[in-house]
Amino acid sequence: MGGLGYTIDAIGRGWRVDPLLLAALAAAAALYLAGVVRRRRPWPPARTTAFLAGLAVLWVALASGADTYAGELLSAHMVQHMLLTLVAPPLLIAGAPVTLALGALPAGPRGSLARALRSRALRWATWPPLALALFAGALVATHVPVVYELALRSPVAHVAEHALYVATALLFWAPLVGSEPLPHRPSPAARVLWLLLAMPPMALVGVALLTTDSVAYAPYADSARALGGSAVADQHLAGTIMWVGGKLVLVAAVLVVGWAALVREERQQTARERYAEALR
Repeated sequence: MGGLGYTIDAIGRGWRVDPLLLAALAAAAALYLAGVVRRRRPWPPARTTAFLAGLAVLWVALASGADTYAGELLSAHMVQHMLLTLVAPPLLIAGAPVTLALGALPAGPRGSLARALRSRALRWATWPPLALALFAGALVATHVPVVYELALRSPVAHVAEHALYVATALLFWAPLVGSEPLPHRPSPAARVLWLLLAMPPMALVGVALLTTDSVAYAPYADSARALGGSAVADQHLAGTIMWVGGKLVLVAAVLVVGWAALVREERQQTARERYAEALR
């Protein structure tokens, strides 16, 4: 096994066609674009691009070699986990689908959605401390060997794992990215704090895999021999992807949040200065 190059090659050549997945992603894209057309006010193209890019990332994660080789290469499986938790969800949230729906739906469904946004369940689910706990807990728990190996053996458990990743990641990212009308809107400083607090759980899993010299997940030992490589070396690569890759994505998110806060403050300061000039 040739390390990162081998993993990238496996992800690139392991594509498969999943009609159900394609239909679901196409339906999501069609509904979003229909909302853009139906909405009376102009919709920012950047939001549309972000949402469609998020769907594309889901397609890559679930139809490429990242999924096909998930049971043979831990590194490929880890790339899939990163796409499902750190890339696709913030892009989908940045597309502001809830805000779009509120402006495009008829009165009845719009009212139901507005009531759901004010519900106690959503208030709790998107409360940043709880959202972070769910996100981190899902990430750490699913990498415990007995749970991880269950997902490798059972297609149902594997799908449930993916659904858990996406659901908890959406809850985590929703209050931190974009401008959806959610119950909790943390300040820029608080957003940076929650993003920083998401790093240790990823580091925990990544460092554990990187520093362990025995095979953490038994099924990979056989697949590594079949591929003519080392399961431990691939495991170390997976740990690096989780630790370094996850940290880089979260640091990038911190920079984006900080930059957006500076731009917002600059605009507000400009508006205050113009208002003061008008009063003179």
